[in-house]
Amino acid sequence: MYYAFLVILTLLQTIVANQMMDLSVFEMRPYTIRLWSNYLVAAMVLWSPMLFTRKRRWTYVVSLLLDIWFIGNLMYFRSYGDVLNRWCLQNVSNLDGIWSSILPFLRWGDLLFPCVTILWIAFSETIQRDFLLPLWKRISIACVAFIICCTPQALIHKKAELPISPFDSYYADLSMGRVWYMHTFGAITHLANETINLIAHREGEVTPVSSGEIDQFIDTPHNVPEQGNLLLILFESLEDWTIGLEIDGQEVTPQLNRLVAHPMTGHYPMKAQVKEGKSSDAQLIIFNGLLPIKNGAASMRYAGNAYPSFVKYSNARTKRLFAAYSYHMWNQHMNALAYGFDTLYAENVSDCVLADSVILTIKRNPTPFIYTMVTMASHSPFLEYADSSSLEITHSEYDEAKTRYLQCVHYTDSALGRVINTILTDPKLANSTRIIITGDHPIFDLGTPVPFIIYDPYLSPVSVARPLYQMDIYSTLVERMHIATSWQGLGKNIVDTCAYKEEEVRMLESMSDRIIQTDFFSKKFVVSAH
Repeated sequence: MYYAFLVILTLLQTIVANQMMDLSVFEMRPYTIRLWSNYLVAAMVLWSPMLFTRKRRWTYVVSLLLDIWFIGNLMYFRSYGDVLNRWCLQNVSNLDGIWSSILPFLRWGDLLFPCVTILWIAFSETIQRDFLLPLWKRISIACVAFIICCTPQALIHKKAELPISPFDSYYADLSMGRVWYMHTFGAITHLANETINLIAHREGEVTPVSSGEIDQFIDTPHNVPEQGNLLLILFESLEDWTIGLEIDGQEVTPQLNRLVAHPMTGHYPMKAQVKEGKSSDAQLIIFNGLLPIKNGAASMRYAGNAYPSFVKYSNARTKRLFAAYSYHMWNQHMNALAYGFDTLYAENVSDCVLADSVILTIKRNPTPFIYTMVTMASHSPFLEYADSSSLEITHSEYDEAKTRYLQCVHYTDSALGRVINTILTDPKLANSTRIIITGDHPIFDLGTPVPFIIYDPYLSPVSVARPLYQMDIYSTLVERMHIATSWQGLGKNIVDTCAYKEEEVRMLESMSDRIIQTDFFSKKFVVSAH
């Protein structure tokens, strides 16, 4: 009786969790029956030790841990549109200092899960009658129930020739997505699958990158002097549609609009290529001309690698990275060093405070310089700085989340305006400093372009006819600044008119994954002597 009661409670938790993710589990059709049977089988297997013992208090701990897993997946889904995986364990340090951005994704309905555990403990401790059947009866009933529950899966397998086991190699790369896997098999099986992969995961032997593959991206370094300073601004979650947007007669990004209107500024939409590493992937792409790894974040898994960063190869006298978050986040302290920065400023501060630090550094330090500024105010869920914005939105076509997002973007835009003014109002700096502003990744739809805004006093804006990718930033900077490196990056200069083919992009992603996994640049000489 205790076993059946706990199995039913766990089944209900699984159904409720998937429904909270808007994964339909109530449609009356054969597929739904199969889903419920999968969830029920998982619950039966999880609590099967109860068939062999009278002790039950161990289940309290397991049930509590399961509650944490359910809630963690719900919060991660609300934040990133995905569910937790084994690589997330490497990113726990990212929580340092951003709890204010995490806790808003907790809902009152999530308390249902620990309440179920409390209900189970109360039932187990209150009902003390011994309903224990003989062992052979318990096992027989459980086996019959298990077979019945597996029948829908077996019928689907026979008809569609899909694997029965959720641990089949067919699902190894989860090419249909972890959310799909969670929907199909439930949170318990997803936890088991991720745990098994965490323990037994082997990246496998990686085929080294051959010279024939890489030669097209290696070229003779520039033999002309490096040119100018660089201020690179990575604007958190900035999507291209916000540039030039007006609401109730108010510009959402007035400072960026003013920069875009400058005759030496070009504005181009760009396809984002980040994966699980989010903002850290953007840094990997922009600084190194590489693409993110297939699983996890390179910033966490391969922070000790040698990287071909243009920052490292530049002859700038000062190279500093300013970030409005803890230096632990995405392993920033290690990656800043790996990418060639000599100083890292990483504090949990507002974008306005961050801007003041950048301005002070520009005024006090000699040129040439490379400064990177990473903003944070427009990080989801857009609560902390929305009220600090002067953008008033009374009637809007946007929902509450997008309204707060636009207010946060406006807040950061005002902070960046002061930095931009510092450069453009100083004739010496204005004539020698490139300003690049780009979104690190989209936030609402991964297919939404991010902006690439480049103010270049040395070169007038060019017209671009082909779709641009984030990986083009590295190649463009190396070419324009005359950085003395033979590594040209996987992308192309934005003036290159040859468009990418889909299979070419997939090939580059695969090759970059192999480059990073084999630490290719620890063995490859890619920079000329200064």
